Amino acid sequence: MREHMYKYTRGVVGYAFVVADLLHYGHLHFLNECKKHCDFLIVGVYTDELAETYKRRPIIPFEERIELVRALKPVDMVITVHDRSCVPALKSLIAEGWKVKVLFHGTDWNPETDKDLRESRDYIESVGGKLIQPEYYEATSTTKIIKEILRREKDGENPVGWQRNP
Repeated sequence: MREHMYKYTRGVVGYAFVVADLLHYGHLHFLNECKKHCDFLIVGVYTDELAETYKRRPIIPFEERIELVRALKPVDMVITVHDRSCVPALKSLIAEGWKVKVLFHGTDWNPETDKDLRESRDYIESVGGKLIQPEYYEATSTTKIIKEILRREKDGENPVGWQRNP
């Protein structure tokens, strides 16, 4: 991580976090929106175990999700996330010398009703930063993709492209 620090100590450093299972346009849209507000974007990727504590188990293994996110143009650095609250990750980054000033999360979570996001917002504000919430991209989500595949299978379509036995 240190090799990036010299170049970005004067610019705005942002932090976003994702599960990034079944990577799709909604993920890219979110990260592109985040990058509009910072010079250097650090993205935390949730471990399989963390994602499973509040959602389903990811389909794409963690190591592959990390590499997919790392390959995206708006992403400058990727870290592993073990806690739904951003506070541990932010404290660790700041302790390493990163001057994180922007925390990103889509509008699908509300800091007034979500304890983890509220705690994360309060922490970033306590160190002189702010929470920015790019509009959640409603058109595509991993859940919608999974539901569409299941619907197609139920309707007798061939959703995965396998050849059927005659």
